[in-house]
Amino acid sequence: MTRGFLARAFVLAAVLAVWATPAHAQGTGSIFGKVTDASGAVLPGVTVTVTGAALQRPLVAQTSGSGAYLFPTVPIGTYIVSFELSGFKKAIRQNVVIDLGFNA
Repeated sequence: MTRGFLARAFVLAAVLAVWATPAHAQGTGSIFGKVTDASGAVLPGVTVTVTGAALQRPLVAQTSGSGAYLFPTVPIGTYIVSFELSGFKKAIRQNVVIDLGFNA
């Protein structure tokens, strides 16, 4: 193989990688929020689980000290988001729909 062929192949691969990246980014959205109790106090340590047919396995996160959670890259689809913390009743939000670039 010649050096010119390898250089052209590398440039082509780089162009394809850059071109494919925006297409992938457009096929996702995000799910984020803050968990609070009935009085409005934030709840750290809540297990937040996202399930849906578009996922190979559930997405799981814990709320931060400020009660915040974030799933930055969620494929387009419809999801169930559940919230669990010892001492509290499990909360479930059904039919969370993620469209192109949508943040829920």
